Amino acid sequence: MICFEMLAGGALSLGLLYIALSPRFATSLYRSFLFYPADYPKGKYDLDNLEGIAPENIFFTAADGTKLHGWFFRQTQAAKTILFHHGNAANLTSRLGLIQLQLRAGASVFIYDYRGFGRSEGKPDIHGICADGCAAFDYLVNQSGIPTCEIINYGESLGAAVACQVSVVRMSGGLILQSSFSSLQRIGKEVLPWLLIYPPSLFPLPAMDNISIVRGAHPPLLILHGSKDTVILCRHSRELSSQASPPYTFVELPEANHNDLPIVEPERYLIALQQFLLSLESQMKCPTYPGDSSHCVL
Repeated sequence: MICFEMLAGGALSLGLLYIALSPRFATSLYRSFLFYPADYPKGKYDLDNLEGIAPENIFFTAADGTKLHGWFFRQTQAAKTILFHHGNAANLTSRLGLIQLQLRAGASVFIYDYRGFGRSEGKPDIHGICADGCAAFDYLVNQSGIPTCEIINYGESLGAAVACQVSVVRMSGGLILQSSFSSLQRIGKEVLPWLLIYPPSLFPLPAMDNISIVRGAHPPLLILHGSKDTVILCRHSRELSSQASPPYTFVELPEANHNDLPIVEPERYLIALQQFLLSLESQMKCPTYPGDSSHCVL
């Protein structure tokens, strides 16, 4: 009887440990695998301008009160504004090459840092960074007066999942996914094989299942990925494009890896972005916007 009780107690302890160490509950453990923030003043914060446009320092607040920081490169004649949800490393100052090309394409650009990155307060987690994306969208609409149909959610790497999540709860004029994974669960299991022991129910929410989002209704979609990407293999974006509902365009950049796109493929990238922006000009009507960050249910 004592031996049985010991075995039962051991099994229960192992079961509790299994759950406690899952991605859904051990958020502090997995934070170091998922986020690589650089806080202020690390980075090029002394930037004067890009393409002759000085960045406006913008401070805004997430729904839970977290103070966030962004840069707004405003072009007065721009028909579209790119809301840039960046990847999981460094901070907004490390995306200058991409921002420069986006400005050359004719868009205004608002890039912000998630909580725990750069000058933004707090610590990052999956739910928090998605809420931050909604707060950035709401800033553009409520404080800058930009119509929703003029906002393009642009997500890079992990930020592509944020862009997808925001696109579900905020109607916008377009969606661009660069170097995206098909789902957080899939890329997590590729990078950390021990996660194969966990079912979907023990992964964090929101699920960041990009492929499910692009299968459904979405704004006009552009998917970009480097063929030589060794961080998130291009097959993720190929799968996204093979299952996406229209309208969408997939552009594979044959010479690009994960972080060198503006260096090795600037011309192809710029042409793809310009053509996408031009295609959006046919949109005539802005969707209704709820106008309240409390609607951001993630």
